Amino acid sequence: MPFPIHKSCCRDFTPRTANSVTGVFGRICHRKVACPPHGNTNVSVHASTAGDLNPGWNGVRYGLFVSSGSPAVAEVLSHSGVDWLCLDTQHGAVGYAELAGLLQATTSGRVQTIVRVGGPTDRFGTQQALDQGANGVMVPLVNSVEEARAAVSFCRFPPEGQRSLVAPSRAILLQEGFGGSATGRYLQAANRRVQVWLQVESVQCLEALDEILMQVAGIDCMFLGPADMAVSMGLIGGSCAAATGAAGGAGARPAYTDLAAALAGPEMDRVHARVLEACNRHGVAAGCFCIGSFRAKQLADLGYHAVGFDVDTNIVLNAAAAAMQQLKL
Repeated sequence: MPFPIHKSCCRDFTPRTANSVTGVFGRICHRKVACPPHGNTNVSVHASTAGDLNPGWNGVRYGLFVSSGSPAVAEVLSHSGVDWLCLDTQHGAVGYAELAGLLQATTSGRVQTIVRVGGPTDRFGTQQALDQGANGVMVPLVNSVEEARAAVSFCRFPPEGQRSLVAPSRAILLQEGFGGSATGRYLQAANRRVQVWLQVESVQCLEALDEILMQVAGIDCMFLGPADMAVSMGLIGGSCAAATGAAGGAGARPAYTDLAAALAGPEMDRVHARVLEACNRHGVAAGCFCIGSFRAKQLADLGYHAVGFDVDTNIVLNAAAAAMQQLKL
């Protein structure tokens, strides 16, 4: 079955493979490409349309989160082969003073840069990220149509949105160069170039997901945050009663004792199925975060287009801990 055409199609990102179609990176073309079958998975999610979402292995874009604030680490990771880096100003040690340095450091690696801003009302953060040349923003804490619409609006110049223009800017220099017509060319292209990823992190957002996707144009990816979703659902340290209904289940059950167990439970399976089905139906790419390449491959097989599979600080910590374990044998 062909992948549905995105309602804000033709983002100007060149895909790494000529025949891949994706709503995350690469241009979503006006041609329709049938999805090849993809591999089996042991994950017990049964979304009837999940297979329609995944345009094949080449359509999946894997990324890492950069929370250290280190330009050196960001630059190294930009050459690692990952498709995208999320520079995290929400939870990471990344202020807007450091953001320009991180974006400059990743330029040589030709990796796509997505900046996670503070939330749907963070107009200043969105402006800073885009003026400094980020390819797009990831917006957390989106719970309603109104918040989604505001987040998208801050990324678009009038008449489509409320983004403010500054010239010259690093974004203009990178994308259009210098000269009298550079700013005009940038304005003509910016609204279709900038990627807008909204996070699905709460029961409220899950319940409003169809409404958001139906009413708000210009969303490129809905990116599930499983940990925050599990907390919002009461899966850890509370009753699951409120969550099971939102995820399509019924009844209450005792909470899980740890996060890993909650993320592996049937309640989260239903969340994955619901997010994938809604995104596929509305022609918007679906994304998700996890830890580790094994789980990342599972999520790709389920139908996710953008999979974040670790954080830079976690990679360093695990590598050092594993080395020390070997040294102490």
